[in-house]
Amino acid sequence: MAPQRLQSIRIRGYTSIRSAEVELRDLNVLIGANGAGKSNFISVLAYSAGSSTKS
Repeated sequence: MAPQRLQSIRIRGYTSIRSAEVELRDLNVLIGANGAGKSNFISVLAYSAGSSTKS
């Protein structure tokens, strides 16, 4: 069975990200100024990936 992948993610109130809803595709590129929240967005993805692999 093929692993499922996220199709979209909604983030509210996580560090510098007040509110964001992002559609995820096969390739995603984050572009933004310093302090825009790119690393925080990656942190949310890593956290959700870690919690989804635990049984």
